[in-house]
Amino acid sequence: MASRIGFIGLGVMGSKMARNLLKAGYEVVVYNRSRPAVEELLKEGAIAAGSPMEMARDCEIIVLCLSDSKGVEETVLGGRGLIHGFAPGGIVIDTSTIDLGVAMKVAAAMKAGGFHFLDAPVSGGPEGARAATLSIMVGGDRSAFARCEDVLNRMGKRVFYLGESGSGLKMKLFNQALVGVYFVAVAEAYLWSKKLGVKLEDLQSVISTSWGDSPPFRHFVSVVQSGEFKGGALIRNLKKDLSIVLDSAKQEGESMSLAELAQEYVVKASEMGRDDYDISYLFQILDEIKSGRRDRLPAERPIS
Repeated sequence: MASRIGFIGLGVMGSKMARNLLKAGYEVVVYNRSRPAVEELLKEGAIAAGSPMEMARDCEIIVLCLSDSKGVEETVLGGRGLIHGFAPGGIVIDTSTIDLGVAMKVAAAMKAGGFHFLDAPVSGGPEGARAATLSIMVGGDRSAFARCEDVLNRMGKRVFYLGESGSGLKMKLFNQALVGVYFVAVAEAYLWSKKLGVKLEDLQSVISTSWGDSPPFRHFVSVVQSGEFKGGALIRNLKKDLSIVLDSAKQEGESMSLAELAQEYVVKASEMGRDDYDISYLFQILDEIKSGRRDRLPAERPIS
């Protein structure tokens, strides 16, 4: 088992995942574009790297948790990327949700250099990242996966090896298509329930034991109860994920009408300046649209 692990991308999810590796006893080397996130983990025993290439010289296994395809490609293959620092056999575990074509390109370049790239996107939201209960979907070389199992199990509760490169991402895209539709459905049903006079606490008690239950529902209730919509499971990330889902479906000649509808609402939220709000905020966006007040920004706090 490698004792030193690299971690790049210390956002809402990544910072929590890296912290769990520290708690598990790993020596964790971190890199992030913004320094404050690095400083927080240095206080807990992490070591800072000056660049991805520098990190790869010290770590045989490096975890990525980045926001987009461009970031992953540049981090791995760029001028100071990981590929220029790894010793033969080095492994990248990419927990990001990115374009399948980019993932396959990076995997091919890594393989040609004698390295491994595991597409290993995660699901479970900030709560799962904090509690190390994420579901992790892995595609790539089986022997590389075997070398990384302990690392993966320290970040997630359910780790699935699904086969060749791209297999993990394909599963994650299916998941995100459902997540987008779920959140819009929950937001719309919640607005309707409010008009019927149904209490949120009653919805939580009953629906959480009924067929209507889902992790998005439980997350939605938790966020609405808190009234804290900034941060969390970001609208910008769901917008990106649904865009990848719809592009992939288009390439295969498939129609994803419900995912397209969900993306319309998510894009509207983005246009309203709510990229950095939790997905649960969609109920406010739907209320604005349904009320015909599309040119006015929604209220900062939940509807009373």
